[in-house]
Amino acid sequence: MVLIPEETIQKIREEADIVEIIGDKVKLNKKGANFVGLCPFHKDTNPSLTVSPTKKIYTCFSCGAKGNVISFVQNFEKVSFVEAVTRLAGKLGIKLDIGAAGAKSQVLKKYYDILELATNFYEFSLYNTAEGQEALKYLYKRGLDDKIIKRFRIGLAPREGDLLYKALLREQRLPLDMIEAGVVRSGKNDYYDVFRGRIMFPLEDINGNIVGFSGRVYREGDQEAKYMNTAENAIFKKGQILYNIEQARGEIRAADAVYVFEGFMDVIAAHRAGVENALAIMGTALTDAQINAIKRLTENVVLCFDGDAAGREAAKKAIYLLADAGITAKAVLLPDKYDPDDYLKTFGPEKLKEFLLENKLNGIDYLYAVEKDTLDPDDITSIEEFKNNMFRHLSFFNSAVINELYLKKMAADLKVTEESLQNDFGKSSPRPFQLARKPEKPVSFRRHKKLKYENSEKALIKTLIYHRDKYLEAKEKLFSYTAANRHTRSILYKLFDYYEKSEIMDLDEFRGWLDAEEALILTEILNSEFIGEYAEVTELIETIKKNKYYEQANQMRNEEKTADLLKKFRETKLPLITIKLKE
Repeated sequence: MVLIPEETIQKIREEADIVEIIGDKVKLNKKGANFVGLCPFHKDTNPSLTVSPTKKIYTCFSCGAKGNVISFVQNFEKVSFVEAVTRLAGKLGIKLDIGAAGAKSQVLKKYYDILELATNFYEFSLYNTAEGQEALKYLYKRGLDDKIIKRFRIGLAPREGDLLYKALLREQRLPLDMIEAGVVRSGKNDYYDVFRGRIMFPLEDINGNIVGFSGRVYREGDQEAKYMNTAENAIFKKGQILYNIEQARGEIRAADAVYVFEGFMDVIAAHRAGVENALAIMGTALTDAQINAIKRLTENVVLCFDGDAAGREAAKKAIYLLADAGITAKAVLLPDKYDPDDYLKTFGPEKLKEFLLENKLNGIDYLYAVEKDTLDPDDITSIEEFKNNMFRHLSFFNSAVINELYLKKMAADLKVTEESLQNDFGKSSPRPFQLARKPEKPVSFRRHKKLKYENSEKALIKTLIYHRDKYLEAKEKLFSYTAANRHTRSILYKLFDYYEKSEIMDLDEFRGWLDAEEALILTEILNSEFIGEYAEVTELIETIKKNKYYEQANQMRNEEKTADLLKKFRETKLPLITIKLKE
């Protein structure tokens, strides 16, 4: 248990400016000796929240919410008491002694401090150097004004190799800490800055801490990669990034909705268009940590990923992951080859805002629109691909109403009968077709055997996820085998390929190797209590390999049945039928 001394808690209550803390999240207006604003804890239309700077308390006279600065942070941010105290102590510069957890927090804090100093340095360089003036001209040309630049704390890393390093030395920061924070590297005899000659965008984690940077080249003719990000380290983890979360918390809560983009330039584009309840996941697949952080703010999520094939595939995967977390997401389908920043540059901020607000599709509508966009109604292969993809989506949502609506829609678009689609869907869907409402048949012996092999494949996947050291044994023994399920086989082989390139398992990174359906299956495998995690893989492999003989036996039985039927047909003495024609 973490214990914080009462005198420390009291000191935080006394020194924290409650008007400033609440005012960062809620717009407050002075009224007499107090301040008033819309209460963030219920749908408030008339200002019901009163904040007293002298009593250091807040009260809502509508919903009854009340408390001090610590309880406000705790309830607004949806964090524990200890986390609320820790955040306030950090803002006030009050040292906390909370044991081992505090020791770890202090280690991380020194990295956060270095990155805060680096952000200040980059901001100063942008506005106070000759090189910075050139970078500013580039930003102005891109449509960013001073207000936006300062809002997002955009800066410049000078071309000279060690200016940030020297600046941090003057602040008495240790070179090793600078290296571990990701802003400095060591050479043979000296130290040098990681980022040089780039416009710098600070990146935040899910708690609003600056944990790294994305640097963009801005000079014509630069041969380096356009973007360069901080390398993953103790605090910079892509799956923990939610760009703009600290600034957007209040807007998200006020709107009770959030737009989730792929990249930080898309968030800046949305801000320029007047859409401020926006976050970005930095081009990675949505992670559980990101989903949980978003869920603490709102459960109304609008995805707006790039309009190309990769962006659409990422959006499909995100819809599945959010649904798995209990969030029914909407999505905006951008025209092909456009991202939000491109759309703004082409059509202007007003048109971008209009598009974002007026083109929100519910998840299944988005999936349908994406699949239909690649449909060629004159190509049978394209028709089958469209049909099978939609069957998988319908099976995931598992709703009789959705099935009926979209099978009818598919029938109209494909110019076929609903009955034919229902027949195909009933045969191909992994879940029983719900519209017919037929009683489920008991699992046959053969299906039971098939499930045994499928579950062994799933159990092996789960085992290898947590035990990388066993993958070579599995790969050697399963170099080629007859799969019980093509999706689990694909996941397994991708897992082998992933471990060829990675010494450790980063689950969020591995999900990025999978398509939308495989990512969903992997989530089901890892969350299933029925699918156990085994330390020994030999038994699982032997069971999986037996599926080959099971399939061969099935094939032989089918061939024997066919031969037997042919034999009976030939041996049957059919009576000769004579038809006498009427004269």
